[in-house]
Amino acid sequence: AVEPTDPAMSSLTRKKKRLTPKFKGKLSPDMQACLEVLKGVQNKPDAHPFLEPVDWKRFDLPDYPLIIRRPMDLGTIEKRIFDGFYATADEFASDVRLVWSNAQKYNRAESDIYKMSENLSRIFERKFAKLSKLAVKNKRKRNVELREVSSRDRTLFADLLEKVNSDQLGKIVETIRDQCPAALIEESNAVEIEVDKIDSQSLLDLNEYASECVQQNSKDPNKATSSQKKQRKS
Repeated sequence: AVEPTDPAMSSLTRKKKRLTPKFKGKLSPDMQACLEVLKGVQNKPDAHPFLEPVDWKRFDLPDYPLIIRRPMDLGTIEKRIFDGFYATADEFASDVRLVWSNAQKYNRAESDIYKMSENLSRIFERKFAKLSKLAVKNKRKRNVELREVSSRDRTLFADLLEKVNSDQLGKIVETIRDQCPAALIEESNAVEIEVDKIDSQSLLDLNEYASECVQQNSKDPNKATSSQKKQRKS
């Protein structure tokens, strides 16, 4: 994007329609998320100068290709998403950041284009940070799903239940009640946990929590022993 010298020409660029790239196949979850971030930026009022490649010939800017060696715009990025150009979200983000850096390299700091690029950059970084956090969470979830829970994991959980104290056991029961209630058999004075009915992700999370509890209890033997006596009585 460049600062227009002719107001009439600036109006023409705003009226020009942006073509939507042809859909070439189902997007991956990561690229679908990137597309949503991009759309959120494209729909901002300040985005109109950045939606298409800079027409430097039309604006009579012969020095533009000499200064900007790697032109980039939001429309090209959208097309690249649909073309399968990006392998990762970080590659997508690199191109978006190139749009802002080009605008700031070519235009004066006091110009509207420069300020608009700064504003859009802040908006993009906020949106992309949320996407990155979600991607990490989803990756962890996929890794858990890919791991097949073994009988050893279920036996470990049963053993850990004997070593946690009553408060910790109560939290474990609450978690199971929320996430996989079918694994609980609740009677008036007792609760039975059917370990085999706990789903894989919940079981791995519970094993992690229970292991941490046991480590904490090892620092306070009296507390742990008291808990174990209560469990034996029940």
